[in-house]
Amino acid sequence: MEFNIVLCQDLGILDSLRTGSLDMVVANDPPDSTLDGLATSRAFADGSVWAVREDEVEALRHINQWITELTASARFNRMQKRYFSGKTVSLTSISQYDNILRQSADSIGWDWRLLAAVVYHESRFLNDANSSKGALGLMQIRSKRYPEEVLLDPAANIQVGSRYLSKLQEMFSDTAADPTESVKFALAAYNLGESKVRQLIAKTEEMGLDTSRWNNVKEQLPEQHHTRAYVENVLNTYAYYSKLYPR
Repeated sequence: MEFNIVLCQDLGILDSLRTGSLDMVVANDPPDSTLDGLATSRAFADGSVWAVREDEVEALRHINQWITELTASARFNRMQKRYFSGKTVSLTSISQYDNILRQSADSIGWDWRLLAAVVYHESRFLNDANSSKGALGLMQIRSKRYPEEVLLDPAANIQVGSRYLSKLQEMFSDTAADPTESVKFALAAYNLGESKVRQLIAKTEEMGLDTSRWNNVKEQLPEQHHTRAYVENVLNTYAYYSKLYPR
């Protein structure tokens, strides 16, 4: 499928978009008054947006998903370093779910950017994500307590997931050396399961090692185990978000 896409400097070209001569236009910070009959995507850091005709709802959804995944990725970080080296770049949003993430993070005492990092690694911010094991939605929840339509509601899904993370953090707070370590244990349990993390802690204790540090406990897993990578990746993404997005 081919699309006609134009980088718009002259806002008059938006008329070609309205008439159907063009399919999409990338406009640099267009004023609202020029956008009648059009719909626009989330803005990039420079204020530019993708514009489509207002009835192109599905196309706009895909564009927003692409922008969300791109700006949340390490690839975007590399692009920023390459093309904006030495410049301060502060983006305004991680995803279209930022308000929900902020509210849920506040309710459990987390930095919303950490919760966003979890969502990114669970679903890449795709609300309709589902796994072969039956996990659904933004935070890939598996639960018999909630019907599918609830778990596919962004606000409900994030609320359920964040409450579970809070429960896990509290569960391992007596084991962990400090709040930072308790977050690591919570992330590990979210990915692997709380009972399996407890088994790892028991093995670590049998070896006479400090069980209050995730770095010791994770050594009971194979080097390439997905949970080792998951905890590290979430924390690395959180560190990346913390540099680019305001608290």
